[in-house]
Amino acid sequence: MKKTFRPDLSDYEIYVMALVDKLNEDAAFKMSKTDAVKLAIEKAVKNLLPDVEIKPKRKRYVVLGL
Repeated sequence: MKKTFRPDLSDYEIYVMALVDKLNEDAAFKMSKTDAVKLAIEKAVKNLLPDVEIKPKRKRYVVLGL
């Protein structure tokens, strides 16, 4: 059985909420805190580990007007 990874990000909640608010300004679908954190991790991995292929398991981030 796979163990669930649930980090405590309570100290970072203010930053996560700021990210969610920024993402949701132009988003076609509203992002949750979990989706925003996943998106941030994916961007960090893409920048730091370009050889790693990520298969997102989150809501798709689509900007309105594109």
